[in-house]
Amino acid sequence: MAQHLLFKAGGQTFGLPISETDKIVALENHTAIPGVSSYIVGLQEVEGDVLAIIDLADRFYNLPESDYENADIILVNWKETRIGLLVNEVTVVENYATEQLAEAVEEKVDGLSLSYISAFVQTEEEIIPILDSHYLFAEEKGEELRKLVEIQTIKA
Repeated sequence: MAQHLLFKAGGQTFGLPISETDKIVALENHTAIPGVSSYIVGLQEVEGDVLAIIDLADRFYNLPESDYENADIILVNWKETRIGLLVNEVTVVENYATEQLAEAVEEKVDGLSLSYISAFVQTEEEIIPILDSHYLFAEEKGEELRKLVEIQTIKA
């Protein structure tokens, strides 16, 4: 059995392995960054770290989240840092048996269009893509995010 955090982004239910997540926080006091991709909401300080916040609905569907007040941020491991994924709502933690997970056939190569989907879960209601947080961004988009998170933060 593997635990997955389920959430909604752009009207679709997605899952993330619990092992790739850290915690859920609210969007508050974030700083927008001009000139970056529209799905990069900005930066937010969380527990002393400055993290990039990514709007998953905008990233996947070009539908920016409009209700920041009720949205959730899932802190996830990405490459060798943490980022925040802005989602409509976190719904539940579910346990799935290995036989319920249909492995995605795409080889995970950074830059592949669907390499961020590691598996699918078929429930009675829907098919849920399970995301791999390390492959959420194609090479060019990943490079933009990498450069953003590498900018040194100076504490005042």
